[in-house]
Amino acid sequence: MKRLTLALTLSLATVLAPLAATAAPANKTLCVFDPSGAHGDIFKFAKSYQTAALGWGVRFDLKAQTNEVVATADFKAGKCDAVLLTSLRTRQFVKSTGSLEAIGALPSYKMLRTVIRVLASPKAVKLVTKGEFETVGILPGGAVYLMLRDRKVSTMAKLSGKRIATLIHDKPARVMVDVVGASMVPAEVGTFAGIFNNGRADACYAPATAVKPLELTKGMQRGGGVVRFPLAQLTFQVITRTKSMPEGFGLKSRKWVAGQFNAGLKMAKKAERAIPKKLWIDIDAASIPAYYAKFAEVRKRLRKKGVYDGRVLRLMTKVRCRSDKTLPGC
Repeated sequence: MKRLTLALTLSLATVLAPLAATAAPANKTLCVFDPSGAHGDIFKFAKSYQTAALGWGVRFDLKAQTNEVVATADFKAGKCDAVLLTSLRTRQFVKSTGSLEAIGALPSYKMLRTVIRVLASPKAVKLVTKGEFETVGILPGGAVYLMLRDRKVSTMAKLSGKRIATLIHDKPARVMVDVVGASMVPAEVGTFAGIFNNGRADACYAPATAVKPLELTKGMQRGGGVVRFPLAQLTFQVITRTKSMPEGFGLKSRKWVAGQFNAGLKMAKKAERAIPKKLWIDIDAASIPAYYAKFAEVRKRLRKKGVYDGRVLRLMTKVRCRSDKTLPGC
């Protein structure tokens, strides 16, 4: 009887051991950059992601950070196992997915959705990894628009000689400023709004989601406005070190986040609708081809410099040209 009991105990232990292993999620820390901290929309998304990740074998402890530089540094130092940043910062870890915000590459949210779905597929693993790092989720952050203190300078030709508040770490924007003949006013995420609002710069660029929290309408209230023409697509991306996560985590995560596209887009569109109609500036349709030609020139230059990933640029070109074959490069 004792032998039978022992045998049953051992058999039961053998069956339950792997179940117990899979039932205990690994404890990890996810640093979340949100300008509004734990009360912001990005952090709210992170909470949903936290719940979903339990099903992929990870229990995330969320750490809200309002300074993206600090969040990036903490991830580099190993204080965070994963980090949620804007594509402006993730490019240093995974250049390919950081290239999604290439200037003029994806003029519409529909195009962005298509590219994100492609990158979430099993066949795209090589496009979402770089060395030890992996992009495990991409969420739309909204189109980036040019914001002016004077709407009379809404064309590229008239921007020549003007001062544009430009993020120091944003190499693509610095090149674009040079291409249009404007002058750069060095800025950081935490300072560009003040520089624009107090008149030290004639223009700045940002997604609509930044307008209300940074009070950018102050800089546009005397004849300024927002040029209704997407310069780029900002995205929020979740980055991990592949080996620090359970096997298969990245693929499951990318698929889930891609499925949240509409939720992310809802935040961006809500912010766009909140901008007063009188502030929107529509550009002449006849000048649009010239804009795209300039954008193509900038992308080519930055690809040669190694800032943009050529594989992702080609992917975006295919998606863009399927939509409009008359665009430059199609």
